[in-house]
Amino acid sequence: MAVEQDPHTKQNTTGHEWDGIKELDTPVPKILTWSYILTLFFGILYWVLYPAFPGVSNFTRGLFDYSSRSAVMNDVAVASKTKETNEAELLSKDLTDLAQDASIKHKYMNSAAILYKDNCSVCHGPDLKGQTNFPNLADHHWLWSGDLSEIETTIKYGINSGHDEERTAEMLGFGTSEALTFNEINQVTQYVLSLSGKTTNDALAKKGQSIFNEQCASCHGEKGEGGLEVGAPSLTDKSWIYGGSQQAIKDTITKGRKGVMPAWEHRLSPFDIRKLTLFLKWKQDDARAQ
Repeated sequence: MAVEQDPHTKQNTTGHEWDGIKELDTPVPKILTWSYILTLFFGILYWVLYPAFPGVSNFTRGLFDYSSRSAVMNDVAVASKTKETNEAELLSKDLTDLAQDASIKHKYMNSAAILYKDNCSVCHGPDLKGQTNFPNLADHHWLWSGDLSEIETTIKYGINSGHDEERTAEMLGFGTSEALTFNEINQVTQYVLSLSGKTTNDALAKKGQSIFNEQCASCHGEKGEGGLEVGAPSLTDKSWIYGGSQQAIKDTITKGRKGVMPAWEHRLSPFDIRKLTLFLKWKQDDARAQ
């Protein structure tokens, strides 16, 4: 067959033609040729140095006797050792001392924030400020006090959670139980509003005070300051879990409340619960400093 030359590229053709398009007999570029050679060399070298071929009951080990399983188990062992050290560091020390240690905050703040986001923010909000029916964790109004050990206990065992060590808190529905009449509930509502400095009907509030002293003071305190032992909130501040409007307060008195917080003892490790406890304290301190 006579060799034909392409008039445009001056390259010889192979003599093959498809629909008027002729194939050139251009040599493979040298860079590709060397790439093929180097790839082949690398493959042979890899077969010699590392595990490569399966056998009936085992595989070729290679000169380096490398095992990805061993490498992973090594990393797991190192991580476990680090975790044990970190857990001992948090669990063996006093919470107050840990909260005041800047190095501890620097070390655990980010991981604690992720814990909070994954487990708590759906109820208490990403900014810790809560939402209707869920308390604000960014202020200083705590049902069982803001003591760190008390916060840790609440996280562990929950509130009305069904855990053997749960916190128990329930407000009677004075309307549904018929403990108070409609008019008496209106009077108590006015008095409760006055405790937090809101505008009220003074005549009704005065009547409501005596009812409050008889029915409510045993839990909320004589002046509505709250009862930390029973988880009864203060009525004198501006922090309201179920809303502080006149209608919301009336609904609470009429129907009662029984909020639920799950127990995290069997969902999170003691180490993670302690980190969450410290996180809440650090966020409060940061908010106060702003």
